[in-house]
Amino acid sequence: MNVIKIIYHNMKSYKFISLLIVLNIIVSAFVICFSYGIYQNFNVVIDEGESAQRELTILPTSNNGVEQTSVTTKMLINTLKGLSDETLKNIKSVDCDAVVPTSAIEKNVFTFYFSFDGNKYHCLDKACTLTDEQYNSSKKIVSINPALRTEEAKNMGVAVAEIGENWDAVNIGDAQTIKIGNDDFKIVDETFTQGVLYAPITSFYSDTPLRLRNNEWCVYLEFNTDISRSQYDDIVSSVSLNMGDNGKVPEMNISPATELFYYKTILIVSVLISVLASLNFAVLYRFILQKRIKTLTIFRICGCSKRKIISIYLTECMLVGLPVFALTILAFDRLALPVLSNIFEYISYAYTPLLYLAIFGIYAVSSFVILLVMITLYIGKRSIKELKVGGA
Repeated sequence: MNVIKIIYHNMKSYKFISLLIVLNIIVSAFVICFSYGIYQNFNVVIDEGESAQRELTILPTSNNGVEQTSVTTKMLINTLKGLSDETLKNIKSVDCDAVVPTSAIEKNVFTFYFSFDGNKYHCLDKACTLTDEQYNSSKKIVSINPALRTEEAKNMGVAVAEIGENWDAVNIGDAQTIKIGNDDFKIVDETFTQGVLYAPITSFYSDTPLRLRNNEWCVYLEFNTDISRSQYDDIVSSVSLNMGDNGKVPEMNISPATELFYYKTILIVSVLISVLASLNFAVLYRFILQKRIKTLTIFRICGCSKRKIISIYLTECMLVGLPVFALTILAFDRLALPVLSNIFEYISYAYTPLLYLAIFGIYAVSSFVILLVMITLYIGKRSIKELKVGGA
């Protein structure tokens, strides 16, 4: 007896019920996947109300005084480039600075206050006089205070309270470049008035050390919304990969009890939905079995055992249900999820190949058990004598 032929016969003979069964499986798969995402979306804030925060710092693991930490501009740039689009979208600003000796002033504090969308840097410093194109050029360029070309330069000394030093500027005359660190920076703008020199972080894709701020951190990240668990993990992973032992992210107060409750809850939700979906499947399939009482009678009269018939019907259900369920999960991931991500900001964080496999496994086990019980009860209570007289 070919199970595939039986399935084809059922699809052809019981079109409406077969359609309802397929729709039941599709809707069930979608609801299970969607419930995971929705639950994740509304529980994504770490320990809601107690641990939620919108700022995060990157701490250096060592420093040589206030001026030099173990974290460099290159490490920071690579760390930002290593973040996911979702994390970058939520980062409102990045704040840090570096102290570098120059030929225009003994030392200068270069302030880097910007955002990064994965492709372009956006300067957020109101004092910046560079264009967006210049800021993103990655060329070694600098904007200067026009007073540097006059005798007034000597009056532009800078005092940095945290460092406790005074740095004096000098007249650069008609110089077209300024040495910053070990490199020559081209002067592209002379309208900077909020200090002595200004250069974008893109000009420092090197091992320029960042300065220690508040005797603790070297990079300050501000977020648009509360930091999610997945965003925090993303930042920690990128810092570890690109900074190694030179930088670290302080731990957030994540409650293990809350996390455990979250995973238990979504597991229970999935099991309940899978059980309900399997019950619907069983009810619909029982109707088909009632319509196939003559076929069942023939099987029994010809000597087919109850165990064999149960095996045939159960295999038939699994061959219909599991492929349809799997295809629905695939369609959800490829077609529905991109659309839902535009509505529910954090929903995409809920899904991994392992999670989809778990959903499939929960549904497969639930369907197998419930259909096995239903088919066994239906077949088991009907003797050959009852079948001959058309007992239903």
